[in-house]
Parts: sequence; C-alpha cells; structure tokens
Amino acid sequence: MATEEGVTVATDKGVSVATNDVFRNCSDLPDEIMLYHVLPLMSIREVNTCKLVCKKWQHYVTSYIKRLKVIDLTQWDCMVTEDLLLGIVKYATNVRELRLDVCWRAVTDTSITAAAEVCHNLRVFAASRCGNLTDNAIVTLAEMCPHLEELDLSSCYGISDEAVCGLADNAKNLKELHMSSVYGVTDYGVSQLAFKCSLLQNLDVSYCNVVSNIGLQAFLNKEGPLALTELRVKNCHKVTYPMIFKLMEAGVAVNNMF
Repeated sequence: MATEEGVTVATDKGVSVATNDVFRNCSDLPDEIMLYHVLPLMSIREVNTCKLVCKKWQHYVTSYIKRLKVIDLTQWDCMVTEDLLLGIVKYATNVRELRLDVCWRAVTDTSITAAAEVCHNLRVFAASRCGNLTDNAIVTLAEMCPHLEELDLSSCYGISDEAVCGLADNAKNLKELHMSSVYGVTDYGVSQLAFKCSLLQNLDVSYCNVVSNIGLQAFLNKEGPLALTELRVKNCHKVTYPMIFKLMEAGVAVNNMF
C-alpha cells in the first residue's frame, strides 16, 4: 500500500518501506536482470507481494514464478495462507517440486486442485501434517499430474484408501510414497499399490495400524521383478516377523534394516 515515503512491502522480517524511486529504478532494468538477478534474491513470499506494486512488477513476478522448478514454503509452515498459495501456484506452470509440509492453513481442496490444474509437470509433492488435505484433492492431483514420482502425505488424517487407489490407478511413475500415521490406509490400498505401481521403490506406512501381512503379501505375489527396495512398517502390529523376513529375503530393506 502507498505511504508518504513510498510503498510498504511485507517481508519475512516484518514490514519495510521501499521508496517509489527504488521501484522506479528497478523497473528501468532489463527484464533479464530482474528475472535472473533481482527477484532470486527475495523469498517466494516477498516476490508474490511485489505483484501489488504495479502492472510492470506484476509482469516480473508472474514471469519469474513461471520459471520456477521448485517451490518450497515449508519454512513458513502455518503462516502460509490459502490465498498466498493460490496466488503462487496459478502461475507455476513449470514447477517440478511443491513442498508444503505443515502448511495446514494453505493446503485445502481448493488450493491443491488449483495446483493440479496448472502444475502438470509436478514430480514431487509434500504436504505432511496437513489435516485439511482430502482424498478428492489427491485423486485430482494424481489424475492431472501424470509425472508424479514422490509424495509425502504423512500425518494427513483426511486421507484414506480412496486417495491411495487414485494414486495406484493414475500415478504410474510413482517411486516413493510416505503415508506414516495415515490411519485410513488399509490392506486394500497397499495391495493396489503393489499390483499397479510397478516402479514403486520406497513405501512408508508406519503407524498405519490397520495394515497387516495381507496387504504386504501382494508385493510378493505380483508378477515380474519386485521394484520395492525400502519399506517402513514401524508400529504396524499386524505385520509379523515372518512376513518381514520374507520381504527381506526378496531384497526389501524393512525399517532401514537388511
């Protein structure tokens, strides 16, 4: 917003006042200098705020976000709002990694669906400890982002087998999936991953207390070579030692043990 001295800009360290002359001088710089040298000095939150300065700055910001391959908002966790996330992902057409761990205020069906509609090149999505995340959002993400390779949904309590089956049906490039403490995951969802995600190498279902030997047996029953190399089943009391030994004999490191 404008002040007598210039333009007030919210930063990670508080609110600072930048003079109109500063913005005017920056606007005189070539676009390449702004995109490759000036904006990279700011955090993504500061960059997004700069959209409010003027139309030219809005052009800088949108062009810069379109270039980003990685967007990581985890350091601000609960301070990230849904509006902030929506304002960023709407331009993030080339992002490969979207990391939103503990950003529970921002991670909603609305924001993740918006991300899925734009970020079709997404490979990595992390949103651990985001309780507002639902099956619908994950299924939409799996359907619209076919290149997904790694997801972290740990402690996302709104997730169930519906989301897992959506991943199994659509995320054919999935290599790593973390679902620790997701209590809605059952043997059915695990078995669908085993049969349909032929590239899955790393699976974490620790503290998913419904998962048992039945779901894990699917990895041993599937046809073809076993891609799974790492499995975490800590505190899965229905998974017995004989099953763990069978998986280890098949070459799977269980709970980081060989």
